[in-house]
Formats: sequence, C-alpha cells, structure tokens
Amino acid sequence: MNYILESIAILLAGFCLVRIAGKKTVAEMSGIEIITLLAIASTISHAISEKGLIKTIVVLCTFVAFLILIQFLTVKFTIMKKIFIGKETPVIQNGKIISNNLKKLRLTVDQLEARLRENGITSISDVKDASFEVTGQLGYELMQHAKPVTIGDLEKILDEKIQKYSNK
Repeated sequence: MNYILESIAILLAGFCLVRIAGKKTVAEMSGIEIITLLAIASTISHAISEKGLIKTIVVLCTFVAFLILIQFLTVKFTIMKKIFIGKETPVIQNGKIISNNLKKLRLTVDQLEARLRENGITSISDVKDASFEVTGQLGYELMQHAKPVTIGDLEKILDEKIQKYSNK
C-alpha cells in the first residue's frame, strides 16, 4: 500500500515540475499526461533491474488510474481543470503586447515575434488578440484589416456589384 502512495507522490511532484517549467515546453499533451508517461517509462526501467513484477504492475495501474481520475475531474470541475490543465495566457491584447504575461512565460518579444512569423504574421499590430494555449500553441485573432479575404467575402462583394449594375 505504501508504494501506491509513493507512486501518487511521484506523479504530483513531477506534475508540479512540469507546471513550473512552463507552457512553452508542453507540446500537445497536458502536464499530467507527460508525467504519467515518464513515470511509466521510469518504473518499467526500474522493474527490469529490480525484477519486482507484481509491484511494478500495481504501480503502473496506479499511474493510469490516477491519470484517468484527474482527466475525469478536470472535465467535471472547473477548479480541477485550472489546477491540473491550466488556462491560456494572453500575450497580445488589441495589438499591444502584455509584457507581464510574457515574463511569466519566460518569453522574449523576439521569441513571440518568431512564433507569429511561423503563422505567417509579420506585424504584432496585425494581431487583435493572442494567447499561449495550455498545449503551448499560439492562438490568435487578426485585426479586421489583416484578415485574409475568404470566398464568402468575395461572393458578397460580387453580389453587391452585380446588384448595383443591374439596378442601373
């Protein structure tokens, strides 16, 4: 029973470290998912050297059960989602950089600009709002003048022009 509590303690400690490490280190998985995978890999390597098969299987099952429990709780309770998954961090609002949030993320303006360029955005002033999502991805909304023209926009303009010339 003690090793079950130890395995949960290891998961919680690892989770805290990933949260401290920041969003830019997280790709597509949540912190608890990454830690669970690392814990599983570590436990398996120790099991091979110690040959504690039953104990290892119980610990691995505990890791997965704990992960599933956390995932269930984050869906059910908003506070659990904030604690274990986190929330997005806004970095641009109305075309202006939020410097304090960049500092919290340990990002420079140059790094933010690089992330914007990866998305085909050349100027911060073209961005209405931008946030680093919990996955570490940069989400953004462009200013009206910087949005690309869609087929719907073109059809609307053409319809207006056609109606204008047909009424003459």
